[in-house]
Amino acid sequence: MSNTNLSLESAKDWHVVGLIVQGNPEKFAAIRTALLAIEHTEIPTFDEKFGKMVVVMQSHDQHILLDNMESVKDIDGVINVSLVYHEQDEQKK
Repeated sequence: MSNTNLSLESAKDWHVVGLIVQGNPEKFAAIRTALLAIEHTEIPTFDEKFGKMVVVMQSHDQHILLDNMESVKDIDGVINVSLVYHEQDEQKK
């Protein structure tokens, strides 16, 4: 079982992705709330008028990160999710 509470300092690998999420502007607040409920997720910038936001997600486990990314598509009001950035940081011991 994986530990989802690892920090960058204690994880062997750390993954960071950048997403562009477009949603229905009328459901923007609910989409934003749902995204921020996902662990290690930030929204550094957004345009509520057009329903677009930049989303940054992080995880020590690529499978957890993929599940989190896939779950974004299931949020009510989300129209499109585009992966625009991925970085894997491997900690050297």
